[in-house]
Amino acid sequence: MSKMALILQGGGALGAYEYGVVTKLVEMGWEPVAVTGVSIGAVNAAAIAGARGGDIVASLDAIWNEITLRTLPFWPASMQGNLSLMGNPNFWRSRTDYLQMASWNSLCDTAPMVATLQKHLDFEQMNDSGHMRLAVTATSLQSGGPTTFSNYLAPDAHRDSGSLQAMQQRLTPAHVMASGALPPGFPPVVIDDQAYWDGGLFSNTPIDALLNMLRPDEIDGLPIFTIDLFTTRNLPLPKNLMDVQTRALAMQYENRFWAEYGGEAGPEGFTQMLEILERELPADSMLRQDRADQPHNTAGAAWNWLQRLRALKNIRVIEGAPAAPGGDHDFSEYAVKAAWEAGRAAASRHAPSQMQAGRLRAVA
Repeated sequence: MSKMALILQGGGALGAYEYGVVTKLVEMGWEPVAVTGVSIGAVNAAAIAGARGGDIVASLDAIWNEITLRTLPFWPASMQGNLSLMGNPNFWRSRTDYLQMASWNSLCDTAPMVATLQKHLDFEQMNDSGHMRLAVTATSLQSGGPTTFSNYLAPDAHRDSGSLQAMQQRLTPAHVMASGALPPGFPPVVIDDQAYWDGGLFSNTPIDALLNMLRPDEIDGLPIFTIDLFTTRNLPLPKNLMDVQTRALAMQYENRFWAEYGGEAGPEGFTQMLEILERELPADSMLRQDRADQPHNTAGAAWNWLQRLRALKNIRVIEGAPAAPGGDHDFSEYAVKAAWEAGRAAASRHAPSQMQAGRLRAVA
């Protein structure tokens, strides 16, 4: 087996594409050792790390079988996706307490998804970082920034940088649900007296959460796959309001993590610069001092994090297809199967034997 890491975006029903990608990667011989996700990506990540008996394919099959809506007889395929708007029995249900509507903070109740996670996933295994490192990210309503919950953090991880926080703690269904609590549909999830919404509201590609889990010997060589669910480049202009809504959603949630790195040199130039700095920095530089010996050496802490960014060169982006209108809420059998098959086709080009030195794709 060839080891890999995974970064899984949010995107509602588009997560079926990730489902297809991951199952195909595993079948081709890839073994995930660290995985992070937001929203439906957090659900997929939990299914991977919490797969009973370590059977990732069976675990993802079970979760997606539960949340895929059965086909309604005699109803056109093009309209099956709209049935999701009325609820998804094993994911969410519409609220009916209309007398309290004035105090609602969501339109739906997500208790069914909590039951689905508890039914199919092994949370004891999920919390064993020796089995697999896992992180899910939510957006804090108190700070306005992301909070990552993880079963493992590297000794020099960024744990608190203002509004961005990373916590190592026992993961429960609440952490997964917090990562996917997209308003106004889903309610905020309270963990340790703090309320959280969907992690994709701040960043839909949690690369920093993955960097926080890497071990020193993985920074320069561990392949990292991220699946880009929201394609926005080189597409025709929207022709109607549905096209406008679909494109705006894609632009809101597209990957923009590394757009700032490297300037004209791009991410490749940025990571090359980091490697040169690492080679040329004197061995006795204060930047290299262990924080255990120099607890107030904040410059050294910044240097450690900067060097973790060398792992950006290991990222392989698996492109998604342009989202169909309503694609993010279409959990019909037609849509889920099509996305799963498309994901598997895209992943088939990334067999371990076919891996070459990849190139980062900067997303504007």
